[in-house]
Amino acid sequence: MSMKSIRPTPTPGAAGTRIIVEPPLLTITGAVTFHVPETASFLEPIVEDERHRELGRILEIGTQTLATVQASTTLRLVEAQLEGLSRELGEKLGALLTSDREEGAKQLRELLDDHRGKVTTALTRYLDPESAASLPTVMAKLFSDATTGLSRRVEVLLSEGDDSALGKLATRFTRELKESTTQILERMAARNALTTQSALAGRPFEEALEARLTEITRPLGDTVTRSADTLGRSRQRVGDLVITIDPATVGGRSLQIVVEAKRRGETAQGFALPAIHRMLDQARKNRGAQAGLLVVEAAAALPHGIGFHELSSTELAVAYTPGESDLGLAVGLRLLRRAVLADALPAADEAVDTEAGQRIVSDLRRAITQLADTQTQHQSAINAIQRASVITTRLEGEVLAGLDRLDKLFVR
Repeated sequence: MSMKSIRPTPTPGAAGTRIIVEPPLLTITGAVTFHVPETASFLEPIVEDERHRELGRILEIGTQTLATVQASTTLRLVEAQLEGLSRELGEKLGALLTSDREEGAKQLRELLDDHRGKVTTALTRYLDPESAASLPTVMAKLFSDATTGLSRRVEVLLSEGDDSALGKLATRFTRELKESTTQILERMAARNALTTQSALAGRPFEEALEARLTEITRPLGDTVTRSADTLGRSRQRVGDLVITIDPATVGGRSLQIVVEAKRRGETAQGFALPAIHRMLDQARKNRGAQAGLLVVEAAAALPHGIGFHELSSTELAVAYTPGESDLGLAVGLRLLRRAVLADALPAADEAVDTEAGQRIVSDLRRAITQLADTQTQHQSAINAIQRASVITTRLEGEVLAGLDRLDKLFVR
């Protein structure tokens, strides 16, 4: 798989080519070409009269899958890590090529092999088991082709004595490599998203939540266990899921966060804070958990329609709608996890910068609270606009009917 074949690249068409969006329609004017090998191979055997319809299906399915992938906080964290690693590679590569050209050309493979190892290790922590197992082979092929291509480009520049171009080459190559790596990641994430969506289609909210919690906790080393069908310490079934913190993090101790999942229609009455506290208290006691998280399917089920509530350092309530952003869920879990670890780890543990952790948590709380408030206001504005639209249509109809009656009364 060459770098060039991974990233679809639009080729400029005739002057004046535009993409016009007028929902639900999308219009492309003028000639435009895309380098999309897989799509081209799929459409090639299809008769030309049918290609327009099939391309529309590809766009719709691709958009739906991309929306699902982009809703994953885990994927966005991976992309941030890739950005940092790529920046580090660019700095090292630029220094290597411009300081000692002859020696630098020899050290390219060593530098890129080191980068490949870091990228593969970083990504493996976040990926599902199937993708993680195939990643080393895919990355080895990508980096082998990239190293060969870069070496050739460096040799050409050295033979031409073009010193100034070496620094630009390092920047351009790093960007291309990052884009190619990101494309591999997105493909794996998209495949996993499609598989998960298919498996969960029509299944209960709790199963979709379990799948997303598994994805969020995977890089932390924690495990998610479904417990809704088993009796707990109180001989009850409260506490639908239990997250066990990686024992290696806490010296082999068994520490859990219990998750209570509630699906309630948006028109139903929401949960009050005292009721939420009672539910989490019962779930924590029943499952022997150190912290509790209530997850509802819509923010309307929480007080004031706000999708994030921190009742205490060990009790939170968040809204998560399958297929939409899981940011609040990811933040809530990490805040609870941090609270549990703070109680479990020795205060004098030098491996943990407690003050830095407190600052980060404070910033997270402020940002997620403001985000939840803003999202609620945004949704309220949307609802108000929709109501206004309905009322406007009705009133316009009444005005037109009145005009019609008036004309009939006075016009002969």
